Amino acid sequence: MRQQSRLSGSDVLLWATLGVGTGMVAAFALSEWVGGVNPPRVRGAARRLREPTHPRPTTAAAVRAVESALRADPRLANLGIEVVPVRRCVVELRGWVPSRVARTIAGRVALACPGVESVINSILVRGEDDRAVNDGHATDQSA
Repeated sequence: MRQQSRLSGSDVLLWATLGVGTGMVAAFALSEWVGGVNPPRVRGAARRLREPTHPRPTTAAAVRAVESALRADPRLANLGIEVVPVRRCVVELRGWVPSRVARTIAGRVALACPGVESVINSILVRGEDDRAVNDGHATDQSA
């Protein structure tokens, strides 16, 4: 017959403390290895400390960069697309182009410029968007 042994209260406390301590050490080591479980604000601050700092261009610099890029592209150079600053890192494109392809290219060229994170593409296509204006029926219901 086997004799069952029982742990005393102090043995249970010792093993529980050892288990909790081992778990905390393992969690700390894993969080350092994986990258930690920090709030996004703290992670962003840590990332900014690790990455080299590049000053973000001003809104005017971003607009100039987009205007230069649009003039440099031979498909868009003579279309007279207007670049309007909306807020930091956001520009709006306005004007008329001959095709949807030109509208898409203009948006992609603008988005590829340094300092531009978002583009509002308000460019209209001749032959499509001007029909709604000329026939007297409003297609836009925004106020």
